[in-house]
Amino acid sequence: MELTDKRCAPCEGGTPPLSGEEAQSLLQELNASPEAQKNPWTVTADERQLKKGFKLKNFVEAVDFVNRIKDVAEEENHHPDLEVGYGKVVVRLTTHAIGGLSENDFILAAKIDALRS
Repeated sequence: MELTDKRCAPCEGGTPPLSGEEAQSLLQELNASPEAQKNPWTVTADERQLKKGFKLKNFVEAVDFVNRIKDVAEEENHHPDLEVGYGKVVVRLTTHAIGGLSENDFILAAKIDALRS
């Protein structure tokens, strides 16, 4: 099943975050398409966050993109940290309840990428 076809599932404290190997496997799946390879998601050095920057034409497009991310995040009940600037949006995903990455982060990342296609 594709990441975009999955739904985020509630995570509870006590659930371990993904191992580095598990995160790398999902990262490869997330960045598999030629389009994604042009601007891939990365896992931070501490392996606790998934991160990607998006370039847009101007501030209005950046805010519009953030509003579309908001809709998907609400639907999935999984919320990213967003940085908005003139012509840019930086998305950071982590599962706060477990202190690291879960499959939910990769599901939401794939759905955010789908907003740009």
